Amino acid sequence: MKAQLSATKTHRMLSKAVTYILLTLFGLITVYPIYFAIISSLKTTAAYTADKVGLPLTPTLVNFSSVLTQMHMLKFLMNTLLVVGLSMVLYFLICTAAGFAFGKLRFKGRLSIFTFVLFIQIFPQMVIAGQIYQLMAKFNLLNTYLGLILVWVAYFAPFGTYIMTTYYSSVPKSLVESARIDGAGVFQQLVSIMIPIAKPMIGTLGIIGALAMWHELPFSMLILQRQEKRTLTLGIALMQGEYGLPIPVLTAAILVTSGVPLIMYIIFQNYITMGSTAGSVKG
Repeated sequence: MKAQLSATKTHRMLSKAVTYILLTLFGLITVYPIYFAIISSLKTTAAYTADKVGLPLTPTLVNFSSVLTQMHMLKFLMNTLLVVGLSMVLYFLICTAAGFAFGKLRFKGRLSIFTFVLFIQIFPQMVIAGQIYQLMAKFNLLNTYLGLILVWVAYFAPFGTYIMTTYYSSVPKSLVESARIDGAGVFQQLVSIMIPIAKPMIGTLGIIGALAMWHELPFSMLILQRQEKRTLTLGIALMQGEYGLPIPVLTAAILVTSGVPLIMYIIFQNYITMGSTAGSVKG
């Protein structure tokens, strides 16, 4: 009996050890690119050539200064903040309103329209790029932020609508029915009841949508062809060919690009909590 217990205990310890080793390896694999980008951005080109993976002996911020002042990155940053900010306003309005309509309202053709919205998500960006370009050219929206905003919202909103529809479908019907009895219209139900309840999911939606737009490249490259209109991701993508950037400068540009999404995640992380309707109905 003791031998069996000892063997079981040894087996558990061995399983835990293997699990910890695998998790540690996966963690190192995940963290290494971040480590490499940080240490490389703090080196001069000569120091990077001499030692690519070691810590910088004399850290320098010259790469960040070069990126922000000489390569228009500050301008690209402001362009991205403007376009993503305006896009997110329209994105939130469409996703929350459409999600409420599909999730709680009953109208003719609801399932057919919702199925069509889901169907739109299957098309990769490069498949519809030609049609998007022709459409933007026809309406004179090339090299305009409005054109990019409309394309981003049209492409990313179906997934956000699906998320909000799924979430609103789980909200107890009694909340909406009580509001209707009290005389609240559809708009009041959405603004006063559904949106406050859905704050955690809206936070998640904000992170998903903003990150998708922040890092989007194909549509930006297609629509914004002038340098002064470029977004950060587009600017970095074309920077290598225009300037022939060394790795330290390129990693500094990547870190600058990643800063705002990181701050945004920190702001919204408290709202990413599922089950916000738990306890909203007594009894």
